[in-house]
Amino acid sequence: MAQDLDTTILEALDKEDPNLVRAACIMAGARQLVQAERGLLKALGHKAWQVQAEAAKALGLIGSKGAVPFLRRVLKASDADLRQKMLTAAAETGKAAAEPGGDETHPEARRAAAVALNRIEPSITQDALLAALGADQPALLGAAMAGLANLEAPVGRERMVELLGHADPGVRKNAAACLGRLREVRALTGLLALLSDADKDVRKEAAIALNHIKDRQAIGPLAGLMDDADAEVRRVAAIALGNTKSREPILVQALVRGLSDREASVRQACLSALANLKATGALEAAAALLGDTHEAVARQAAVTTGALSLARERPDYDSD
Repeated sequence: MAQDLDTTILEALDKEDPNLVRAACIMAGARQLVQAERGLLKALGHKAWQVQAEAAKALGLIGSKGAVPFLRRVLKASDADLRQKMLTAAAETGKAAAEPGGDETHPEARRAAAVALNRIEPSITQDALLAALGADQPALLGAAMAGLANLEAPVGRERMVELLGHADPGVRKNAAACLGRLREVRALTGLLALLSDADKDVRKEAAIALNHIKDRQAIGPLAGLMDDADAEVRRVAAIALGNTKSREPILVQALVRGLSDREASVRQACLSALANLKATGALEAAAALLGDTHEAVARQAAVTTGALSLARERPDYDSD
């Protein structure tokens, strides 16, 4: 059966349909199918950037040494600027437009190429960043952590967890942000501790990181942040709670309480979170904000009221 699947993947890499090729790239990487190297290199030159990105990821996952010059070509990197090009490309996630100057390679394809290159040849960039994690300077520590996180490096994470307890709030904040992007579950205890940090920006970043990691142990502590002194921390906590897909009473009650928050941005975030959770018990509380003096809050109240009303009429199979 496994051999039949591998054959199917290899054959799909030669298809014309970009959806088939992209799916084959994904599976070749997931199965670390070394025999797929030729097809993946072909897919790396595909006109669809989604295919290029998945081909690059897969080449990194199979550790293809032969792909190195092709991945460097995606980055348009010389020997002199390869390290910087990798770091720049790895930080480009989320950007939609290609950079000025005629470079038509999509940023996500460049990012995937940088991550793949780091998997295949970590000595280019990763090793230097890892060494920098031993520095004392907060700025250097922050840059090293960001670089490793952007490259999705498997190393340095234990050190980043240690840095959650650093004396400098900027270092704690950067460590939380990077560990969140990496979805590092070993950071859970440290991140939960940072929810009561004296620095509001650190608390906010810890909440965002926990939103990425999505462990149920964070639900209660995040609900507690709805009473935080800082409005931005409360807003981020509401967003995180809305992404838990849980309807535990402590969570829903905290969000309903947030509907009375003095800050409009917090009320709006709570309304959106309740809609995401399909928390039908909050229907009347959400509808009460249809008359909110803040226009964006009233609009979100209308959306949430509609979503919760529909959810009440057509319940799903979630039991919590």
